[in-house]
Amino acid sequence: MDQHRVAAHPYQEMASEIARQIDGGDLSPGTRLPSVRALAKQHEVSAMTAQKALNQLAQDGYAEAVSGLGYFAQEPPAKEEARTDPSTAAINRQLAELQDTVSELRARVEALEDRS
Repeated sequence: MDQHRVAAHPYQEMASEIARQIDGGDLSPGTRLPSVRALAKQHEVSAMTAQKALNQLAQDGYAEAVSGLGYFAQEPPAKEEARTDPSTAAINRQLAELQDTVSELRARVEALEDRS
């Protein structure tokens, strides 16, 4: 096992799994992806985690969100983009997750300070 591998969050693992299916042709462009509820049940995670996975796929260019209809597979990103070192991509996703967490915590602290 690679000691330098960065552990991924469950939503990142879900997004990577779906991205591999799209890259491999198992999910063709235009195919509707499972709903948040179906993904959460299938992977035994919260709906929030499943939603984050779908958001990550959209952000990475693997899916398109269609309001009221769900998420649909898109043509995989260009090969040049796919050449990014996987560990770098994982680190970038974790940094984004940390930034989100810090922002959320900052908002909570501000709300608590406002109560005082």
